[in-house]
Amino acid sequence: MAARNYIWDSQAAKRLEEQQLDRHWRNQQQHYNDLAEGVWESLERIADDPARLKHDDLWDSLYPIISRDAIMLHEFARKRLPAPGAPRHLQWVAWFAHYVTERYLEGREGGNGDGEGA
Repeated sequence: MAARNYIWDSQAAKRLEEQQLDRHWRNQQQHYNDLAEGVWESLERIADDPARLKHDDLWDSLYPIISRDAIMLHEFARKRLPAPGAPRHLQWVAWFAHYVTERYLEGREGGNGDGEGA
């Protein structure tokens, strides 16, 4: 999958914030947490040892779902971010899928200090 070449780092987080995709996530938090929860539960059911599941396991399965998600695609279009098939679209989707994955897993671990758990 091409998206594996796009590293999640502080620069990626900064770019998402510049495009206010962190705000989009907050506004659509229930939607994205529901997607992540469904994927996580499926992974737990099929894993030999669910306790060993990690960020990348969730991201690998969540990425293709996020890449086709109508709410995300609408927001990308609204922000004039690269559309599907355009150069760098996969990079933005990969970054956003990492963001969703991180927020979801933080919520599972007891929240982010705002009282917002998954």
